[in-house]
Amino acid sequence: MDYSKEGAILEEILKEGVYWAFMGRPFEVLPFLRGKLLSEVEKLNGKSKNAGAEVEHLLKELEELYKSISASSKIHDEQVKLVLSYRGKLLKCLKS
Repeated sequence: MDYSKEGAILEEILKEGVYWAFMGRPFEVLPFLRGKLLSEVEKLNGKSKNAGAEVEHLLKELEELYKSISASSKIHDEQVKLVLSYRGKLLKCLKS
């Protein structure tokens, strides 16, 4: 798997999540991310419960972050940086 391409796509989806969260729809990209990431983890790691649980944990954190963006009157750079930090965390789960 080419993680540079996967990472670039994941980054764009995370950014799109920021947009949708700010528009009042903080859960817009999460079902897609959850389905795609969990299926990738299962393909790459078999039925590893640890990798899947870690992805679920990260997605819960991301969900809370998107909720906070949704409640904001504007998007702050720190929020975007924090969301984009999940790119590396999620890719790490795929590689493990």
